[in-house]
Formats: sequence, structure tokens, C-alpha cells
Amino acid sequence: MASSARMSPAKRFIAVRVFPWTTVLFASLFIWIGIDQVHKASASVEWPSVPGTVRTSGVVEDSSSSGSRRSSSVTYHANVVYDYVVEGKAYQGERISYGSYGTGDEERATRIAAGYPEGAAVRVYFQPDDPGESVLEPGTEGVPWFFVAMGSAFALFGLLLARFLPRMIRATGERASGAAGSDRR
Repeated sequence: MASSARMSPAKRFIAVRVFPWTTVLFASLFIWIGIDQVHKASASVEWPSVPGTVRTSGVVEDSSSSGSRRSSSVTYHANVVYDYVVEGKAYQGERISYGSYGTGDEERATRIAAGYPEGAAVRVYFQPDDPGESVLEPGTEGVPWFFVAMGSAFALFGLLLARFLPRMIRATGERASGAAGSDRR
């Protein structure tokens, strides 16, 4: 019975090598996305601006479920579409800020959208090298930093798993084989 506690070489390889390094890889992706967003948000403070007009404004509801009906989640996004012109060329933007992501709070998304009613005149900040990249609120909010922080936490977790999980699995296997040896006496 103690031998069932032993892990096959394939399972050990997945647990010790694949899982921790996959965690680090995905965490690195979060860190990269966060750094990119923070960089763009910080740069947006220096971007030139032009007048624009809000075309549509509202709240979009996104539902997702994880296999069972009881574990579904709803996310609300302020959906603001605005028009602006740079050097005679018309553009359309949707980004409010680099920190405006979905929220579980419908009232918050509604308040954000209400700040940009249809037809309202707005100031649009655009990237000089790519005028199609724009925001209504330049600068950083907390969410881009959240990606960096979460990515860093998961990267640390993955590195700790890579460092200590082999020892833990080896120690568990040794205890299991030791117990099996004492049963045979």
C-alpha cells in the first residue's frame, strides 16, 4: 500500500520540472504585459491632445463560467467610443485609460461611462508615432501595476516550487519506501 504513495517518473517530471517552469513562464507574460502597459501609461502624459467627441457610451457585461452553473462570474466594462481627428485623418478610440479594465462592480462601470455621455466633447491624447493609439485619461492607474505585482508573485511562487518541490517529493518518496521496508520485516 505504501508503494502507491510513490510517484511515477513521468508524474515526477511534470510536478518537478514542467509545472514550476510553466508557472514562471506565464508569470513572465503577466510581468511583460504590466511593464508594457505602465510604460505606455507613463508616456501618455507627454502625448499631444486634440478635441474629440464621444460617439457611444455605456456598460458592457461579460459573463464567464468555469464548467458549472454555480461558478460563473460577471465583469462590467465602461464602453466609451470616441472620434477624433489628427492631421486631417479621422480616428476612433475606445481606451479610457491604461488602467481601465473590467470590474465586478456594475455601479463603478456605470459611473465611469456616465462621465463620458454620448455627444460630449472630450480631450483625446494620442501617441505621436501612432495616432490610432489614444486615451482619454493619460497617466497610470493601479491596474497596470497590478499585472506587474501579480506576475512577480507568481514568478516567485514558480521559482520556489522549482527549488523546493524536488526535495519535498524526494523526501516523501523516501518516507514511503522506508515505511514499505519496515512493513516487510
